[in-house]
Amino acid sequence: MSTFEELKDKALHAASVTADAAKQLAIISKCRVQIVAEQEKIRALYAKLGKVYYKDYVTDEEPDEAEYEPLCDSISAHYRRISRLRELMEEAKSNYQAVKKNSKEAKQQRAEEEDRLMVLANEQKKSTNIDGEDDLLEELNNLNHDTPYGEILD
Repeated sequence: MSTFEELKDKALHAASVTADAAKQLAIISKCRVQIVAEQEKIRALYAKLGKVYYKDYVTDEEPDEAEYEPLCDSISAHYRRISRLRELMEEAKSNYQAVKKNSKEAKQQRAEEEDRLMVLANEQKKSTNIDGEDDLLEELNNLNHDTPYGEILD
């Protein structure tokens, strides 16, 4: 496999890792939003439960379990959803940490590969220079500084 194909594969891998990290962050954000929504639903149900209780209290009626049970069951269901969302969020966080670690490694490998390619390109450039071209450029540069007009030529 050529060096450029290797670099391409590593760049594709790095892009894939970055996409995976973004996906995990999206899952985490979505879970947070859903947890807040569930908490709002719970607050509304608590308020409704409080109103039912207060109505029974004010009218001196016996609490009717038929009124309380659906509200309490609904509150419990929302707490279970929050628990599942938190588990999903923790899983996404651990996946994100793993992806982030892979991303750092991929970036480091890509940088090393780019450095290696630069060295190869420089070596190739040097090997294709006309014999004595570097010496000629150096001699011209030295002449430039040895003349009284050297400052102007810089």
